[in-house]
Amino acid sequence: MPATYSQGQTVETGLVKLPDASIEYFSRGEGEPIVLLPGGTLTVGYLDGLAEALATAGYRVVGINFPGSGKSTGASTGVTLNNYADDVAGVIKALNLGPVHLAGNDFGNRVARMVAASHPELTRSVILLAAGGKIQPEPAAVRALGIIFNPASTDAEILAVMPYFVSDPAQSDRIWAIFKPSRAPGAAAVEAEAAKSAPLEAWWAPPGDTKYLILQGADDQIAPPQNGIELKGELGDRATLVNVPGAAHLLPLEQPGIAASHIIDFIRNIDGSP
Repeated sequence: MPATYSQGQTVETGLVKLPDASIEYFSRGEGEPIVLLPGGTLTVGYLDGLAEALATAGYRVVGINFPGSGKSTGASTGVTLNNYADDVAGVIKALNLGPVHLAGNDFGNRVARMVAASHPELTRSVILLAAGGKIQPEPAAVRALGIIFNPASTDAEILAVMPYFVSDPAQSDRIWAIFKPSRAPGAAAVEAEAAKSAPLEAWWAPPGDTKYLILQGADDQIAPPQNGIELKGELGDRATLVNVPGAAHLLPLEQPGIAASHIIDFIRNIDGSP
């Protein structure tokens, strides 16, 4: 595995060869494992700030690229959310991580929930960053999504809609500079097909004993916070709901340290640590 360095941390990279896919991963830190799953049509690189904060706190953080993003490859048709869940499970097994905390952002949290449903023995907990899916965004926010993920959009066009993704528009340039290199439009069609293949009830609130952290920006216009409130209502005592003030859809980029601190508190509570 080649190693790179990010703010003093060694980041090991590699490919896990699975029967129907080849999955790229990035591992940093040592300790209890946390697996990061990115949003749709994105590589996991935009979550580096969160990964570094968690690794610095004493966790092994493994980021995964879904097929079609980064160096990950897989089938181009007939893919379901279960296939993505199996890919994640395959990486967990190949790296001998054991039960992990699964932290999924946006599309990644749908996959995380599917892993919890189909591979509970590999799931220590599920951490949802922007838990949308039931309550849909307003039409203007949907239009903003189309602009930010359109490879033909100019920087000016994207910066004009960044207030739909961040709480503080003054941070738009900084956050766009982090987000832009992680766009992976080649994954869009396959992920859209997979999302449509699974009805809401298949992934929204899987049965079982798995504990959930629902971590969301209070100002999220893309995954409206009402989603988290309803999910908490369905999961009951299995779920912890945290609304972060002064944060929107890109909470992990706006406030990676704050996001990491809530995740760490949640994990320590599960573990019974002080």
